[in-house]
Amino acid sequence: MAYDTTEAVAKFLSGFQMKITNRERDTIAPDYYVKYSLTLSKGGKDFSTTFVSDGEPTVTQVFSALADDALTLRKYSTDEFVDKLYAQGVKPSAALRAYDSCKETNLWMQDELYLSGWEIEEISKTLTKYEDEVDTLVEKAASERAARYAYDHPKLPKGFVTIEQLQGDLDLGDLRDEVEDFDFDGDLTAAFSETADDKVDSNYHALLSWLPDHTEWLEQAEFDGLLEGCKGDIYKTVQMAQYECFKSDLYDHREDICRYGTLDQLRDMGVYAIRESLADEILSDLSYDEDYAPTDDAKDTIMGAVSAAFKERYGEDFAEVATDFGQDIDDIAGRANPYVLSVDTIRAVNEKGYDAVFAEQWKAELSECDIDPEAVSVGSEAHDMENGRDGLDGNAPEKDTPEKDDRDAQPPVDTDNR
Repeated sequence: MAYDTTEAVAKFLSGFQMKITNRERDTIAPDYYVKYSLTLSKGGKDFSTTFVSDGEPTVTQVFSALADDALTLRKYSTDEFVDKLYAQGVKPSAALRAYDSCKETNLWMQDELYLSGWEIEEISKTLTKYEDEVDTLVEKAASERAARYAYDHPKLPKGFVTIEQLQGDLDLGDLRDEVEDFDFDGDLTAAFSETADDKVDSNYHALLSWLPDHTEWLEQAEFDGLLEGCKGDIYKTVQMAQYECFKSDLYDHREDICRYGTLDQLRDMGVYAIRESLADEILSDLSYDEDYAPTDDAKDTIMGAVSAAFKERYGEDFAEVATDFGQDIDDIAGRANPYVLSVDTIRAVNEKGYDAVFAEQWKAELSECDIDPEAVSVGSEAHDMENGRDGLDGNAPEKDTPEKDDRDAQPPVDTDNR
């Protein structure tokens, strides 16, 4: 790809995220400069470095300096580089460390970012001439990206958590990236075996480098009979050990993988956020002792909670009508309710308020049951809906206990953050 225009370089750099991890005064000019420790990330690839500046650095500035470092290898041999810095008063040992750092930068750019030496040079030349213009374009792209993120991730009602947040808290093991790409519609046993097989190294050097720290898996593979036919072939033997290691890691994290699958399928059904109490029930109380995601059980739990809340608030007729309507979770999530919400519903609630959205979205059903949605505000007596949830759990509401009333008197959907 050509990087000889500001637009091309800005498009490339706008894909980076930069996190500053430490700030300290520069040892050479502490009154003027700060040494920043930071990490650049792009496509799941991280690179840690330092940058000395008199102000907060930008991605453009940092990458420009790194590109220059990478090009050092094309300009100087090791001896030439050391001699050049030595002439400037730098100790040979420090110069060697600096040269090794340039090597690491070059490897990152070529092996992780897939940039050729020519592309690195082209980026460097463009940044040397037009750094300010590129920086402006990168900042504009970052601002637009932030706006898109804010739109796609609206402020949550109080007491809700996103499916994405719930999934991020799960421990999927060492093969998280692979698990996130699973098809959770069927039995996971085949997926575990296929994933473990795909992760096995074919490179002989990689296999021999992996073995010293994982010799226990040779014994496990032999115990499971996987080494039959591998006698005399060290590479096949290590591959079987790797397969056993990867598959074991997946099974060790099976329960959270199944939970992830349940959440993944609920998200595909249109659920963006779920009430925390119900999420805890789904993730903790459902059975995850099989090799599949119990999504149907989760759907039943959700519909039971919504139905009980509607029955308590609006009566059995409305609950029955709503349940008949909500044969699919996306039908319910797409309308205001106390337990699962789509991203569009949350945007509407943030704009108009829960009561108004509820009355608007359920107008036909409320009318069918001769209910005036303005007669009783959902938000004003929300503890009744929470008591409906208690009833689903088999607990009678404690309406005569002041402390209970105070605790439960929270709106089912409150657009203020906690």
